[in-house]
Amino acid sequence: HSNGVFSSNQEAESSGLQKRMPNGDLVAFGGGDMIFSDLNNDNIIDDQDRAVIGDPNPEWVGMLDGKISFGSFTLDAIFNFSYGNDLYNGTRAMLEGMSGYENQSQAVLNRWRANGQETSMPKATWGDPMGNASFSSRWIEDGSYIRLRTLILSYDLPAFSETIRYAQIYATGNNLFTVTDYLGYDPEFSAGASMFTKGVDIGLEPQFRTVQLGFRLGL
Repeated sequence: HSNGVFSSNQEAESSGLQKRMPNGDLVAFGGGDMIFSDLNNDNIIDDQDRAVIGDPNPEWVGMLDGKISFGSFTLDAIFNFSYGNDLYNGTRAMLEGMSGYENQSQAVLNRWRANGQETSMPKATWGDPMGNASFSSRWIEDGSYIRLRTLILSYDLPAFSETIRYAQIYATGNNLFTVTDYLGYDPEFSAGASMFTKGVDIGLEPQFRTVQLGFRLGL
């Protein structure tokens, strides 16, 4: 788990936390590094502090369909929703890692730069030796959402011929808006059919918004 960012070298030093490097050496955390949970209380952040985080399985999923009519007008709205699932925002992990040549999002403008700075964005460090951008709860987000999947507004024209049984003008909109706290492009996605890719956002193309206008005739 990650628990914010050390605001100063003094704060990091007082914590006593060190990271075990791949060669076995211990290196102390400094200002601007992420604060990771020391689950076994040995003041060393290593594989012994790993924990299962996030759950891609929602507590509730469903769809709501409502229709109202007023005279010759009919409005039909379809909502779908998901509640209680977690998502791994791999796109944000790439755009906020600050460890290589990759382009970064504007969010990194708030990165740690000097002692005493309070921020949730760690410092930029080439190669990320302290693992600030490693897989952690920093990238796990609430994937709950509600989406207006389809909205149909139709108008039935009055009969004007014995040959034509009915005539209707309609407008249909799909994916008109989504309410969610998820910071990625789209909280509704699937990276693959495998159980290991469920809830993993690796930069998939979001669902697009469409609007259709039409005219129906019944003979």
